[in-house]
Amino acid sequence: MLIALSFLFGLGIILLAVAVLATRRQTRLARQSLTPVGRIPVNDDVRDLEPAPIVCAPAISGETLTIGGTSRDPRLLLLLFVEAGSDLCDHVVRDAVELCAQADVRLLLLGDGDVNDYAAFMVRNGLGAQDIILDAAANEDFQIGPVPSAALIDANGHLLARGTVQRQEQLEALLAAVGTKAPRQYIELTGSTMT
Repeated sequence: MLIALSFLFGLGIILLAVAVLATRRQTRLARQSLTPVGRIPVNDDVRDLEPAPIVCAPAISGETLTIGGTSRDPRLLLLLFVEAGSDLCDHVVRDAVELCAQADVRLLLLGDGDVNDYAAFMVRNGLGAQDIILDAAANEDFQIGPVPSAALIDANGHLLARGTVQRQEQLEALLAAVGTKAPRQYIELTGSTMT
């Protein structure tokens, strides 16, 4: 009887150790996948807001677009830094198109690479040729990390937020952080990812 009880106790300890290790692994994976969206505090004092870099670059359509500075378009501008061959970027772009339409935010994609790859990317995601800029320097100007990443700029050329966005929830958090009409579900559920 004592041997059986000792065996069951030992088995219970081993199962508990396996459960703890599995939980730690899942927690680590969750933290890696929930990359924080960097947020610059939005307040009434415009002097506290960081100005967005001013970038002039051609769109795939050939039209030269200027990012940053004062805009005639009163809407917020969501810059989405993408890579044409990435399935993750395809998924994030589809989410961004939907969210930007709901929140009345202008969407502009920035990439670096072959024009033909981005033309196919544009067609796959239902975008116009004026919606994609190919400029390698823009990533450096905006201090963007791994793609897909995003930056949100207001009509006065202020950088409101920037960060890596790998999920629809992160895009929602980025837009909701500055008071757009985007859904606020993500902030309520996991507001700790905002910095």
